[in-house]
Amino acid sequence: MPKPALFMLSFIGLFLNTIAAAEEFGTSDEASAMLGRAIAVLKVEKQVAIASFNHNDPAFRDRDLFVFCFNAYDGKFTAHEAFVGSDVRSLVDRRGYQYGTAMFNAPNDGRAVEIAYSSPVPGATFQVRKRAHVARIGDQVCGVSFYLYNAPGEPTQ
Repeated sequence: MPKPALFMLSFIGLFLNTIAAAEEFGTSDEASAMLGRAIAVLKVEKQVAIASFNHNDPAFRDRDLFVFCFNAYDGKFTAHEAFVGSDVRSLVDRRGYQYGTAMFNAPNDGRAVEIAYSSPVPGATFQVRKRAHVARIGDQVCGVSFYLYNAPGEPTQ
């Protein structure tokens, strides 16, 4: 195969892999919309909503996006795929940033805030930038986090 054709095939393969990897992860807009749906359900029926979040109801789970919630008074997770019962304030990224404490302290009723931190990509050892949209709804603080996508294999410091 001639070198220009081989180069073009390699480029196309890299391009398609980048697109496929980007589609594996939800976006900020999708995370925000999911949080909006979660807030609406929480306002109507808190216990049903939390059960839906914990059982990966498709309305609240899309690729890497999912709803998490914790108690606004003691920081204990009430909904999360891995941390139910843990204190959000114990979450620290590899730089030492206490993003769990930032999530606990930041939200006010009626206003979503965005918390930035670093987190490992599923299946990888390096960490990348991640953000969470977080809002307080009564006695619950809920959020949806999303990765700030980079090219495959490109760690973000």
